[in-house]
Amino acid sequence: MFGGRSGVLWVALITSACPGPAPRTRPAPAAVALPPRVTGANLRAVGDPKHGYGTRTARRTLERLQGLGVNTIGVLMEGRMAGLESTTVERPSPEDEAAVAAALLDANTLGFATVLIPHLILDDGEWRGDLRYDDPADTQAFFTSYGTFMNAAADLAARSGATVLSLGVELKGLSSSEAGAEGMRTLSAEVRRHYSGLLTYNANWDEAEQVRFWDATDLAGVNGYYPLVPDPVRGAESVALRLSNLALLAERDVLVLEVGYRSSPLSHVRPWEWPEQVEPAVDQTSQANAYAAVLSEWLRTPHVRGLLFWVVPTDPDDPASEPPHGFSPINKAAEAVIKEAFLGRAAP
Repeated sequence: MFGGRSGVLWVALITSACPGPAPRTRPAPAAVALPPRVTGANLRAVGDPKHGYGTRTARRTLERLQGLGVNTIGVLMEGRMAGLESTTVERPSPEDEAAVAAALLDANTLGFATVLIPHLILDDGEWRGDLRYDDPADTQAFFTSYGTFMNAAADLAARSGATVLSLGVELKGLSSSEAGAEGMRTLSAEVRRHYSGLLTYNANWDEAEQVRFWDATDLAGVNGYYPLVPDPVRGAESVALRLSNLALLAERDVLVLEVGYRSSPLSHVRPWEWPEQVEPAVDQTSQANAYAAVLSEWLRTPHVRGLLFWVVPTDPDDPASEPPHGFSPINKAAEAVIKEAFLGRAAP
């Protein structure tokens, strides 16, 4: 006979032994299709997490970009390495990964196509493009560690409805070797088991023609910091032909994943230089003229799907987010140039 305290205890034991309902997980949103003509922007988180990815400030910035005719947003995910001798890639913290996911979800909710772009940052200040390994064991060790990082990025992209995932950024020292190409092909196959969207790779502007694994991607991506010489107009025309030829070489459309110019004198000549590498002189006209030349040429180039300009801080109105001669075109003369080109009509 069940009753009294012993009965209550028995019921409690049965209840505790039976699992409750499984926690409900939010289904991944459907990815927004990549537009036929990509008019995009890269969104970079500012240092203050209160105004970084996934915050109200960042969402307001996304809404502002909609008004400029932006239809695609690039979101950055940083992995870290000790230096050029290292083979180990460190994932972002769980908090940083959650912020990246929130940024992708916010952009998706607003109707943007999204591109998740995993960057490698070297703590010794060296450029990731100089990563290369003479010992095959070191190459294998790198791709094992990098693969773990990229699988995490692929899972994040899948659950955040990302439209495109980049396999890497400016790994110039690896992309033209057979061992590097095989490593990237193996990586691509593994990533596709985690993520079903489009894959690309951010080749440096002077690397793209030497990449040996375009066959493992859906889009040939390029960071388009080409020098526009002898002047912005003729330089942009010359690069347009180069991009069109790259599409033929890669046998797939080209997507310019980064293109940007500082608001400083002659920024079109060496656009890859960071603001801290040049004199802090401000020249908004130089930036605006470079954008005008590039947007008028590249957006109508055959087999070029479009471009994403570099860069918009999540809080572009905060003067601390970037120096006045930095890359952001927001609140500068170039903003109206971009709006006119992206919307296809004169900005008011």
